[in-house]
Amino acid sequence: MPVSLCPLANPHALHAYEPAEHPASTTRTANPTGLAYSFTVPGEPRSAALARAQVRTALRAHGLADAEEAVLQTTGELVACASLFEPGQNLYLSLHWRDRAIRTVLWDPHPSHAHDRAAQTLCTARRKRILLLLACVVRECGGTWGIDRPSPGNEGTKVWANLPHTGAKSYAVRRC
Repeated sequence: MPVSLCPLANPHALHAYEPAEHPASTTRTANPTGLAYSFTVPGEPRSAALARAQVRTALRAHGLADAEEAVLQTTGELVACASLFEPGQNLYLSLHWRDRAIRTVLWDPHPSHAHDRAAQTLCTARRKRILLLLACVVRECGGTWGIDRPSPGNEGTKVWANLPHTGAKSYAVRRC
C-alpha cells in the first residue's frame, strides 16, 4: 500500500522514508522486479559520477548491491562516452530489470550520419574504441551490449548493456 509523504495524511510517513545509517549496512532480500528508473544528466565530465551515485542507490534499494561494481562501471563508461560525443547536451539514462539481467541504456542526441555511410562507420568505430572497457566488463559478466541507431525520423544514439545478475555478482570476485 502506498504511503503518502504528506504529514497531514499520515503523521508517521516522514519516518518511513528516513535513510538507514549507511546504505551498505542495510541487508535486503533481492527484489529486482521493480527496478525501473530513468533520469537525465548533463553531458559533462562530472555526470558519470552523479549517474553512478544514482544507480548505486537504486541497486541497493532493490537488493542488488552484490552486482553494483559491474553495473556502476558500465554506467560510468556509458555516460562518459556520451558526454564526449554530445558535450553540454542532455543524456538520458535508464536502468531496468529484465530477464534476470540488469539493463542499462544511455541515449544521447548525437545524430546519425545516414547521409554519409563512411562518416557513420567512422563515428561508430570511434564510439566502440572509447567503450573498450565497457566491452570488457560486459564480456566478463557474460552479458551483451550494442549501439542502436534511431528509427527514421528520429535522432540520437542509444547504447545499451545487459548484465546477467549472476555474472555481475561474480564480477568483483573474479577480478581480484
